[in-house]
Amino acid sequence: MEAMEAVIGMRKEMAKANEIDWEQRRYEIAKDLYIQTCQQVKLEGDNTAGDVFRSAAWVSRVAADYLIEVLKK
Repeated sequence: MEAMEAVIGMRKEMAKANEIDWEQRRYEIAKDLYIQTCQQVKLEGDNTAGDVFRSAAWVSRVAADYLIEVLKK
């Protein structure tokens, strides 16, 4: 009986290990998008670096949220 319980426990652990951590994926996607966006932006007009970084962070978060939503379907 103990062996059966051990097998069941191992199976549950394996299933948990294969689950997607959506919050971690969201972070990774947003971080990658933020870096790419900041590298491609050129300061023009009255935009400051702070404005650009804030905008890049917002766009990255929104895009990551949308991509995660699509991937979950």
